Amino acid sequence: MGDTDQQVRDIADEFRRVDVEAHVVRVEPQCLPDAMREAWKHGTDALVIAGGDGTVSCAAAVAIESTFVLGVLPMGTFNHFAKDLGMPDDLSGAVRFLAQAHVTEVDVGEVNGRVFVNNASIGVYPKMVGEREEIRRRRGWGKVRAAAVAIVDTMRRLPVHRLRLTVDDSPAIDITTPLLFIGNGLFDELGERVGQRTSLSDHRLGAYAIATSSRWQLITNAVRARVGGIDAATQMQRRAGETLVVDSDDPQLEIALDGEPTDLRVPLRFRSRPGALHVLAAPTQRPATIQTTPVA
Repeated sequence: MGDTDQQVRDIADEFRRVDVEAHVVRVEPQCLPDAMREAWKHGTDALVIAGGDGTVSCAAAVAIESTFVLGVLPMGTFNHFAKDLGMPDDLSGAVRFLAQAHVTEVDVGEVNGRVFVNNASIGVYPKMVGEREEIRRRRGWGKVRAAAVAIVDTMRRLPVHRLRLTVDDSPAIDITTPLLFIGNGLFDELGERVGQRTSLSDHRLGAYAIATSSRWQLITNAVRARVGGIDAATQMQRRAGETLVVDSDDPQLEIALDGEPTDLRVPLRFRSRPGALHVLAAPTQRPATIQTTPVA
């Protein structure tokens, strides 16, 4: 995260400017769960995590255990969850947002006991992330530069999966796809362009798959769905429900949860957990005492 010590000072200064008492500490990522539990024992009104979507996902899993109130400072690469909360992307604006926020319940997704706040994906995306991180490790590049090379490498060796999907109590469907995307909520505004989340509290998972094994068709349909919506993507399949089971002949599948790749044994059992996460969201005038945790 660059100069983390300077970031700690900057965060503390911004909270001081809005007259909010904030104890700001630096925490190594692997220590985050224990640090959150310890901080909550001291009676803070909320725990604010300064980091990206992967860090927020980890923090959300801990917060759900004991109904912690969680706030987010968008200090990662993409910050999708913070944006969907309506938070400004600059530090000063985000702190002012939190200082006026009240507690709101939002949904999370879960797969085989693992929590995600944005999405899970199988196929191209986790493969690309793994390639990107390997390039970064070997060459010392940043994420953006490494991602460009990783995308090319992934498309050369396009991963294609044969999956069986069961949504709620509907009959199972078989699909061959290089990309299955499962959102915590719907990401297509009921037929509009794919990519913008409809709601953080619609109590449903949105599943999207491009049914092709062709590189060109994958790219074409992804662009059409992003620009023109589901109807424009001729090979895009969409399902929505409270539960989703993904089965495969493979014993395990590589999956990315909020951008973090991992391997999970099949079947993958997804569910929506309505209102499970308490976050600082809509504005109010009530001040708060906040424990703020930047992740190194």
